Amino acid sequence: MIFPYKIIESKISSRKQFVQSDGYQPTYALFYLKKGDFVMEINGLTQQLHAGDCVLLPDNLYFRRAVLNPIEFVYVMFCRDFSCPYSFDIPFGKVSVKDKERFLSSIDAIEKYIDHDDRLSAGYREHLLMDILFQLFYEHNAPYLVLEEKLCTDRLVSDATEYIRQNLDKKLLIGDICHAVNTNASTLNFKFRREFEMSIGQFILSERMKKAKKLLIGTTYSVSEIALKCGFDNVYYFSNMFKKMVGVSPTRYIDSYET
Repeated sequence: MIFPYKIIESKISSRKQFVQSDGYQPTYALFYLKKGDFVMEINGLTQQLHAGDCVLLPDNLYFRRAVLNPIEFVYVMFCRDFSCPYSFDIPFGKVSVKDKERFLSSIDAIEKYIDHDDRLSAGYREHLLMDILFQLFYEHNAPYLVLEEKLCTDRLVSDATEYIRQNLDKKLLIGDICHAVNTNASTLNFKFRREFEMSIGQFILSERMKKAKKLLIGTTYSVSEIALKCGFDNVYYFSNMFKKMVGVSPTRYIDSYET
């Protein structure tokens, strides 16, 4: 089975200080802290990490970090596999884990097989990484955001989704979208339901929420600024809709990554 991400390297390591205190993250990475404490700054957001915390990092991200107390950690570097027919958004930064028993079981199993070089063990580590990523995706998104098909089978829908994602900060009217891709509302709605099992309006709201979550944990913008960047003129309406779809308020969502 092909997964949307594949492991480049995995290891268990310890540090009294980081060899590189700042720079660009070269690949996606999962960092699970077993012992100690360190501080990390990502996109202007500073977070302290303690034993038991997990961090997910995107590629090409600028960071600063410093060890506060000697650390021991599990480190898994991975990349996108574009041959996989689907993809999904990973929550980045310090992530809260709801089902800790399941998460720790996967981490422990990765540790157990981390030094095994045979193909079966390598495949098992990849399976375990994907279980962790799927778990975190669903804990932070389900049941409101579905898996997004990376290879859309309909060019019209693909063009429409691209237009929507480039204009999430604006008021998106179905008529304007149809005009941009040269079709009518009936046809486009039918095709959206066939591709995504949701209407155009539901898709737009889903994309606004995904953008909002990224901005809430990856930037220092205020909730009001983020509301505007996601196409909401009224911050109170944005906050209510966010809580309805995600389950917590924007402020509580930020707190879940900082505690």
